[in-house]
Amino acid sequence: MIVLIAILSYILGSVPFGFIIGKMFFKTDLRKLGSGNVGATNALRNFGKFAGFITFLFDFLKGSLACYLGEKYGGELGQAVAMFFVVIGHMYSFILKFKSGKGVATSFGALLAIDYKFALALLAIFIVLVLIFRIVSLSSITTAIIAAVLSLFTYKISYLSLAIILIASLVVFKHKDNIRRLKLGEEKKIF
Repeated sequence: MIVLIAILSYILGSVPFGFIIGKMFFKTDLRKLGSGNVGATNALRNFGKFAGFITFLFDFLKGSLACYLGEKYGGELGQAVAMFFVVIGHMYSFILKFKSGKGVATSFGALLAIDYKFALALLAIFIVLVLIFRIVSLSSITTAIIAAVLSLFTYKISYLSLAIILIASLVVFKHKDNIRRLKLGEEKKIF
């Protein structure tokens, strides 16, 4: 059952909503615009607030759905496996030749389904960082690192903390181009 949860979560995570919205409503490949990412931030910058919100919502929901099903059919291990593989699917979508989003919205959706208090604490941290720095990528990277550290205190050494640490590491890795731009002072601010 755990293998099936992993496969189904990966397939669900692989559905690239930002790409689909760009093609259906704007007749444009989002990967050819801005950062080239198919996530909510790039959709927001290139297609507007509504498209950005819808992209975020669906990326968020696929994380929540995967973890709900993972817990229902596989318990704690199933939940952790679902979280990891739905985010991997989002980051490395087979539909888009294994190049896709950065996993932030999907990770948040997954965490909210698992432990809403932990997820909301991270959301509060993210919002404060965005308000201070006005840079989404810097806020995402910093929140991912904080999530990894907090998971060890909250869940000790467990399947869930391991999944969170692995995902946080991948989130930071997927932001490597943003990190380069941050070092050069070229990363775009919001507001």
